[in-house]
Amino acid sequence: MRTGGLTRRLGLLLTLVFVVHCHRTAKARFAGPFARTLVEDPAYVADASNATDIAFHSDGRAVITRKTGEITIRRVSGELVERRGTFPNLDTGSEKGLLGVFADPGVAENDTFYFYASNGPTEDRHRVYKGVLNDDDTLSVDLDRPIVGASRGTGPGLEGPANHDGGGLFIHENHLYVGVGDTGANAEPPTNKYSSCLNKGNGKILRVKLDGSVPDDNPLVAEEKVTSCTSTGSAWGTAAPDDRVFAWGLRNPWRFWIDPVTSLLWIGDVGETEREEISVGSSAMHFGYPFHEGNLDQSMAGGSLRLDKTCDQDFQPSRPCTAPVHDYPRNIGTSVTGGLIPTGCGWSNAFGGKTYYLFGDYAKNWLHALEVRADHQGVVSPTALDFAEVFGGPASIRQGVDGAVYVVYYGSGTVSRIAPSAMTGPDCSSR
Repeated sequence: MRTGGLTRRLGLLLTLVFVVHCHRTAKARFAGPFARTLVEDPAYVADASNATDIAFHSDGRAVITRKTGEITIRRVSGELVERRGTFPNLDTGSEKGLLGVFADPGVAENDTFYFYASNGPTEDRHRVYKGVLNDDDTLSVDLDRPIVGASRGTGPGLEGPANHDGGGLFIHENHLYVGVGDTGANAEPPTNKYSSCLNKGNGKILRVKLDGSVPDDNPLVAEEKVTSCTSTGSAWGTAAPDDRVFAWGLRNPWRFWIDPVTSLLWIGDVGETEREEISVGSSAMHFGYPFHEGNLDQSMAGGSLRLDKTCDQDFQPSRPCTAPVHDYPRNIGTSVTGGLIPTGCGWSNAFGGKTYYLFGDYAKNWLHALEVRADHQGVVSPTALDFAEVFGGPASIRQGVDGAVYVVYYGSGTVSRIAPSAMTGPDCSSR
């Protein structure tokens, strides 16, 4: 999610008020052939105000996080149970709050989930905690030992004085990936250097083991000194790296996904004032910010950026800018929500034999699709297709253990379930 000028925030607030009262469980309006091949339950969850994310237990229960700290548990029966007070001292100002959740790969045995919460001091604002979902739908969280946080001694604090807070979580091959925003300091052209300062965890995708320790093969572990800064606008320097950093050059990777086929990151990076972007890449890549916003080159604007570097010059370590596979201007959307590639029974047939990456825009209330190459290494074309008009501010897009896609709507406090209308196709096992 993004914040900007007061007028934009008030306009968005009024829009969301309208959404809450008029479209609480409105159905998505699928575009073209998708209307014939997909079905939706718009009220899978119909009462979870300020919903931010969803994760699933193998037993069918769903855990829905809410920005204001509440957690809604959806039982298999459809009954909703609300839990409060799990994360005391939660800062919900601006874009902060309880922002993300992801299930442990061994959730069937250990009942464990990971949560991204803004409840630390400013220099250590954002933390990731491990919690257990008990049989009675209560949650037990060890607040004294965050999995990610400066108190672990594995890296600096994840600052959160304003907005651009991130909050995305994903587990791939028993490693936890964490999307962290660059703290804000909004300006046009950009002046916040954190995305390219490798001594900072902000403006990055972090990677740790499930106990919070740093993997030996993280890209900065072997680096003694890296390009650094002490504040968002300080002079460039050199310092020891934050070894948790996996990929950098990101403004606010609010939502991202890792393709199990290729291990590539698919990142929805929220823009400043010009472009929203979807980027695809892997370890040790610089995704361009603040020198590039989408495909817009900010670093050559007559020296107005005054950062004295570009992605591929004078950095330790030096990396070229990785361009997005898709970006779009503000007349199309103003706050991208990264999504995923739906796979499994029925999806190939529902997509006419093609593969699509689905993503959304929180402010403009749509879902779009990018056709994915057969090898999953990128997209067939940078041009996106209309997928659906939606209502309520899509804040997260996840695939459940049942293969359906779940869209979490912050504005309407709902979760919808989208699935193929026919469970047939090459990925369906014979019965």
